[in-house]
Amino acid sequence: MGQLAAARLADPGEHPQLLDHLGTVPDPRRAKGRRHPLAFVRALAACAVLAGAKSLTAIAEWAADAPAALGGPSREPSGPTAPAEATVRRVLQHVDGNALDTEISFWLATRDPDRMAPGQDAARRLRRSLAVDGKTVRGARRTDGTQAHLLAAMTGTGLVAAQREVGSKTNEITVFRPMLAELDLADTVVTFDALHSQAAHARFLAEEKKAHYIAVIRGNQPLLHQYLKQLP
Repeated sequence: MGQLAAARLADPGEHPQLLDHLGTVPDPRRAKGRRHPLAFVRALAACAVLAGAKSLTAIAEWAADAPAALGGPSREPSGPTAPAEATVRRVLQHVDGNALDTEISFWLATRDPDRMAPGQDAARRLRRSLAVDGKTVRGARRTDGTQAHLLAAMTGTGLVAAQREVGSKTNEITVFRPMLAELDLADTVVTFDALHSQAAHARFLAEEKKAHYIAVIRGNQPLLHQYLKQLP
């Protein structure tokens, strides 16, 4: 926190603020009895994780030492109060994960060094790339006991441009198109593994999004795989 305090803050309007985006995600709590704004609880959780917290208990413990720094609600004369562990747990367990991912991705997109600015040479965008891949999250389980699995799209600079949770009763294929639907992919090269080498995905990228793609063809596409093997 001390190092962050000495850093230059972005001027108002220079970049959309993360708190503004966090505040647009629907609040899963009942209106009655709310003490801490939702964006405040989520901001505390994000800072705690960045500081090394790896559990809900650790997040709550870190938050107890930091509410004043993030402008939490104050109860005079004792000053700002941190959310209890139960509040942190309830908010993080019931938040709409896809809505939260969308808002954070929008915020990060404004900081993408490869983002095309108005009037910029279109040739620069041809060098943009987006890698789509899935990952099972270690230590994260749903209420039914299954592990959480995410599908993400990452730029060549390491920025997560989009992310969606893959439901326990579906697979990554059904999430691919909804995850990329809101992104500007014109002249972007999208890469993915053999699971996503589907004709529907290819048409979506080339025809609807005006993007390019590199598809991996393996045994899950036997006829196409055999055809490619026979090429010079």
